[in-house]
Amino acid sequence: MKYWITGILFFICVGMTRRICDHNVTDYTPITDLVNLTFSGYTGGLYPDGNDIPAAHFANGMTHATQIIPRNETGQADAHGKIGLLVLGYSTAAMTGRTFSEMIRYAGVDTALQVIIGAQGGQDLRAMIKPETTYWDSVDAAIQNKGLTREQVQIIWMSSGDIAAYTLPFAEQTQHGIDAYQQVLLRIRQLFPAVQIVFISDRPYAGFIGKNEQPGPKELAEPSGYYHSWTVKWLIEKQIQQVPGFTYAELPFIDWGPTLWTNGTFGDKRGYTWDCLDAGKGGIHATSKGRMKEAARLYNYFTKHPYTTQLFSTVSPSLK
Repeated sequence: MKYWITGILFFICVGMTRRICDHNVTDYTPITDLVNLTFSGYTGGLYPDGNDIPAAHFANGMTHATQIIPRNETGQADAHGKIGLLVLGYSTAAMTGRTFSEMIRYAGVDTALQVIIGAQGGQDLRAMIKPETTYWDSVDAAIQNKGLTREQVQIIWMSSGDIAAYTLPFAEQTQHGIDAYQQVLLRIRQLFPAVQIVFISDRPYAGFIGKNEQPGPKELAEPSGYYHSWTVKWLIEKQIQQVPGFTYAELPFIDWGPTLWTNGTFGDKRGYTWDCLDAGKGGIHATSKGRMKEAARLYNYFTKHPYTTQLFSTVSPSLK
């Protein structure tokens, strides 16, 4: 009987939540669904000509991928060394990163690959570059707690934002974010000499911020979540086009991580949605369901992407 009652209460609670926040969508189309289409006069797609990685950029990425190997504490190749995968951004990236780390541990991925959670709550791109920042001190502590050094960090995954830009119009907001990313990437190049690839994801859907009678940071609400997809797109395109200040010689190699923004409950063409049971209280910190959903997206991306699939070669066949 008690199980029956518990089940009824669960579905009542779910139903109440859904009545408040079901059908939460924007007028925006996910950038991956905008191939040959435009937003504010700009053509979508992850790259200049659609969703496929341009051949020259891909070849460069594959060259870097061959350099992702176990290294000792001084950064020298060592069959018994480690490969550090560093997660950067703010709290949402940290939450997803921790769940992702548990996934690869459960899957039996080679222990040479170590996930380091350097992402920190409330610390956006600007917090990572301000002169008085302690962000990188905390990153160093996280690396040391894993028994690694900066010289062993070879892959970075980022999902962040530029909070101060939220009142700016679309084009200005994206440029503000690109400028911040450039400074962060310069810092990464300085701090992590062995880094080969920096994967950058956009932000999750932010349409539930401030909904369901739960306060949330208005600075991160839509449309800034959607605009950030364009920030990442144009940042990567600057490197592809070898714009001065963003060239392969000046910044680490960058490319897309998994896309996280989707149009709420409507989703994207691949069926990826984000609802109130994913978003959690305040609409910014994902629930356990949402964290699992994003981590699975990250896991599937890294296990299938040509840059990184070799790192997951020891995954149990039942989990591939």
